[in-house]
Amino acid sequence: AMSVSSADADARTWHRVGDAIKEGGRIQAKLEGRPITVLLNKGTLFCIDSMCYHGGGPLGLGDIENIDGKDCLNCSWHHYKITIAGGEKLYQSTSFDKETGKLNPTGWKSVGQRQRVHLAEERDDGVYVHLLLDGNIESDKYSDCNMTSNLMAPDSTRGAINAALKGGGAPPPGGRSAPPGGGGSRGYAGKPSGQIFQGMK
Repeated sequence: AMSVSSADADARTWHRVGDAIKEGGRIQAKLEGRPITVLLNKGTLFCIDSMCYHGGGPLGLGDIENIDGKDCLNCSWHHYKITIAGGEKLYQSTSFDKETGKLNPTGWKSVGQRQRVHLAEERDDGVYVHLLLDGNIESDKYSDCNMTSNLMAPDSTRGAINAALKGGGAPPPGGRSAPPGGGGSRGYAGKPSGQIFQGMK
């Protein structure tokens, strides 16, 4: 989480987004039209843009995994790992072994921040968030709530996203939301992404 001096915090605009939550709990909300997720993890509140920067998937509904000491949301559509504290996208790097002709894992690395994070705090009357909107972050392209209805997602995923944004907050049955078209190695609807995007013109 980010540290902020009390003088800076006093000058910020804070929005109440819900009642206090318990460990592992989440609040799904819209602030200034932006879908956000607030979660309580290991006693600390975190706030992150809800829609995954990569494809607009329901990142805010994802499972939390610890990767090399960093707690991450796992986007259920394409399994992108995004740190909850800094919005960094982590990936498992590899090296090519010339003798065996195989790629071998060489550890987890970061490509840097791709998901916008915000400030969150608990007060006597609930949970408050201040949006941090300086600069350009890749998740900004999904910051317009109207886009959630236009996602190439099956009804079950759109329903889970919309229910969460209306305060439901719970993942769909089974705990995961399927990628559009069921996913698989061929992408959306069993077709390569290039064919899908050509059909959208």
